[in-house]
Amino acid sequence: MAILASKDYDRNTLGNVLDQVVTAINAGQGGGPTGTQGPTGPTGGTTGPVGPAGVTGPTGPTGPALGAQGSPGGQGTTGATGATGPQGPTGVTVTGPTGPTGITGPTGPSPGFTGPQGPTGGTTGPAGPAGPTAPTGPTGATGPQGATGPTGAQGQGPTGTVGVTGPTGSGPAYLFVPPTASPGVTGQVWSNAGVLTVSAGPGT
Repeated sequence: MAILASKDYDRNTLGNVLDQVVTAINAGQGGGPTGTQGPTGPTGGTTGPVGPAGVTGPTGPTGPALGAQGSPGGQGTTGATGATGPQGPTGVTVTGPTGPTGITGPTGPSPGFTGPQGPTGGTTGPAGPAGPTAPTGPTGATGPQGATGPTGAQGQGPTGTVGVTGPTGSGPAYLFVPPTASPGVTGQVWSNAGVLTVSAGPGT
């Protein structure tokens, strides 16, 4: 590798050039004897000016003015109860004077008068409850049907009048109470849960 040769070396490359020269001499590449040591090179450049002062950092938070409150101290012992003081003297009972007697009111008229007469009481008491309804008597037998009037001519004559209803028959009064179970006799009436039913035979 060729070593840079110059009459005015750059200070930044001078150290590197000297290192290459020493390495070549130690490797036997220099040819001639080692020359005398050259004068020491000038010291590096002067120290640059001091840079500006840094910006002051922010102030830290202010600490508490007072420390944490300490734990409460233990309760002191209860003091001894003081002695009971002497009993005071008994008070004097003083009875006040009796007040004057009140004035007697005026005497009423003699003899007294009779008060007004009260109203006359009613003589008729309240109506009593209605008695139970008597059972309905049996319906009398139907009288014989009147004779049917003659039929008018077809499409011409007026309809004949209805015959007169015969008189209502009379007979002994009796109360009919139907049985509450089927008698099993055809045509006999019985009460099926309050509904009159004509039996059609056994089981009906």
